[in-house]
Amino acid sequence: HLEQVAAAAAAAQQWAPMGGMTDFATKAEQSLLLSGAGREQLLDNLQAKQPFGYAKLDLSCLSCRLDGEILRQLFAFLEALPVINVSLRLAHTDLGSGTDCEQRVFELKAEREMRESEKAFHQKKKSDSSKAKDFSVSAQMRRSAEEGINKATARIVAIDEELADLEPTRLAAPWHVFFSGWESLVRNPIQHLDLSNCGLHATGLAMLTSVLLELEHRADGSKISQLLLDGNDVGDIGMASIASLLRLSGVLELLALRNIGITDQGVSQVLSGLVFNKSLVMLDLRNNGLCTSTVSTAAVQGLRQFNNRTRILLD
Repeated sequence: HLEQVAAAAAAAQQWAPMGGMTDFATKAEQSLLLSGAGREQLLDNLQAKQPFGYAKLDLSCLSCRLDGEILRQLFAFLEALPVINVSLRLAHTDLGSGTDCEQRVFELKAEREMRESEKAFHQKKKSDSSKAKDFSVSAQMRRSAEEGINKATARIVAIDEELADLEPTRLAAPWHVFFSGWESLVRNPIQHLDLSNCGLHATGLAMLTSVLLELEHRADGSKISQLLLDGNDVGDIGMASIASLLRLSGVLELLALRNIGITDQGVSQVLSGLVFNKSLVMLDLRNNGLCTSTVSTAAVQGLRQFNNRTRILLD
């Protein structure tokens, strides 16, 4: 654990990819340093410290899980801060549910969309059956369509029941409690967010991007300009959310996606979000060993006819 803390501290000191921009390096008089803290230490500090003056909060490598009580204290602390543009570092702090809930929810939602499409197809087929001139053909089309509708409907009901069973686990997962609580703040003080190696899944990533865009469109509060997601094994299935964030965000300037388990397909999907993006200054895609250098380089070159502003790091 000490080695992990030391490595995380070194990474925080070294992360300064954009000249002139505030990084996660800390100064004692401006920072609340709780890296490696346990539950009681966290609660004591968040309750006892006066929020005035803190511009950086380091809650990396925590030796406890972020439960509801800790997060409530964190949000109360954040909401009381008189300053905005705060850096929050949660790197190497596990936000996962500790189960396969996230993956199963993702799979079930994807299947539900497919079953809804199947149902719509058979409903149209049933409607078209009335247009057939031959009665026997019309009747056969109708029976086949009704069987398809009933089969799709039954599977949708089963999916919804399983999703309902998984809902308590999803709602109790630290990532969900954190993102939902953060969204509920009257004024967001966070500008730089480090969620590296937090055990996030594509399911959590989808919620995160939704929250980021919601906060960005609010009149008051900070907007996230730096987001670090290194080391979260979200894979290609999480890149649709990232691409959507890049397409819709007008304030995000730095996005770090190192070692997140993506392939060339994932890289291409991320880059597609940059075609019309006018804010991102740097995209870090290094250390994604499943990518092919030549393919990724070619994809970046293809992007250049639309976007020459963003610096993209591949290796």
